Amino acid sequence: MRGFLVTEQAKQFAGLKAMHDGAVLLSEGGQPVVLMPGFSFTTGGQAQTMDLLLVPFAHSGYLTRLFFARQITGRASNWNQHRVVERNWWAPSWNHVPATMPWTKMLLAHLRAVE
Repeated sequence: MRGFLVTEQAKQFAGLKAMHDGAVLLSEGGQPVVLMPGFSFTTGGQAQTMDLLLVPFAHSGYLTRLFFARQITGRASNWNQHRVVERNWWAPSWNHVPATMPWTKMLLAHLRAVE
């Protein structure tokens, strides 16, 4: 079973790496997290580039989380700061993105919070 989990994790990470070549697989509390430095996306019709951190497991009362290097003014709601992988991050209140989703779809589902 352990080999399957490692293989599945590698497959999921490869999908994100194909989306963002700079993606780095890290670990938080023994669980995989993906750092995406300098990730570009659009929010409110404005281009944004910032570091993102995808946490594809339950964290701080949410099924999965996407952390942002900074808050995005006027987008999403209830931004809170968290400390993950030795760094301060911001996350809006955005839940119900299941851990069973492929990581690429999970990332896109979380980005909808700041569209």
